[in-house]
Amino acid sequence: MRRNEYPQEILQSLEDYSIDIKDFIPGHGGGAKLLLNFNKIAGVDQVEGIILKGREIPNGIVADIIIKEGTKHEEPVHLCFGVNKETGVQEIFPRIIAEDNTSVKVQAHCSFPKANGLIHKMFGHFYIGKNCNFNYSETHYHGENSGALVAPVGYMYIGENSVFENNFNLTQGTPGKVKIMIDIYAMQNSIIRSNIKAYGKSKKDSIRIRDSVFLEGENARSVIKMKAVARNGGEVLMYGVTEGNAPHCNGHVECSEIVLGKGSICRARPFIRAIDPTSSISHEASLGRFPQKWLDELMAKGLTEDEATEILIEAMLKE
Repeated sequence: MRRNEYPQEILQSLEDYSIDIKDFIPGHGGGAKLLLNFNKIAGVDQVEGIILKGREIPNGIVADIIIKEGTKHEEPVHLCFGVNKETGVQEIFPRIIAEDNTSVKVQAHCSFPKANGLIHKMFGHFYIGKNCNFNYSETHYHGENSGALVAPVGYMYIGENSVFENNFNLTQGTPGKVKIMIDIYAMQNSIIRSNIKAYGKSKKDSIRIRDSVFLEGENARSVIKMKAVARNGGEVLMYGVTEGNAPHCNGHVECSEIVLGKGSICRARPFIRAIDPTSSISHEASLGRFPQKWLDELMAKGLTEDEATEILIEAMLKE
């Protein structure tokens, strides 16, 4: 397939996240790749040790990614799921299996540059085996019209002695209506790190994210960090859940949200539970605006308050 046949408008938003577009185009660089335009597979690259298959369905795709036992790849698996039209319904069913003793990174990107009434649904199932190191990062771009309704659901099983890092980033463009549910089940001696970042920019934007970790195995550990900004009437709800359901487990939930402008709403709802006296589960949350002294220091350099605020928002969401 020639380069000019790839959905360039879907890929273009990668640059807003400082990600090289070529990394996602089959035939360029290393790593496995799958590129989807609505329900049509635009390209696939395979590599040794990773099985990557997609089956087209009327409104999307069923994607199977299997990392074979003992496989260790430095080059990420690149997945791009996009829709290059204003309306419609896209449904994505990723099924990811990392067999024992594997190490891999997955970089996923969802892009809907023209969304104006578009609906995107995702139902993902991850199974991470024993002694694995698995990094999953997902970036989103929903266009500039607040016209997307995006509802991903993810269920993730993390095996014994494995490290799982989950990163979700929705900070470019306008989010529209977003409802995300993530459930992570952590087995013995596993380590979970989950980082969520989102930016609601207008009264048309409503972001609701539930990130849940269930520490089911002895000595399982987790940290959830959720950062968000609501501005100009935007609404954000961050719901961080951690349950310690086994001996000697340790979990922490941290929510930081900035609310700016009339009509904007930020809400944080940490929920923690422990059922064993040897476990330790904690949370902290902060809502409000940036400290005035930070703004004053930037404004003393000649910036307006709006310019200073933008710099602080960018720094917070890139941290």
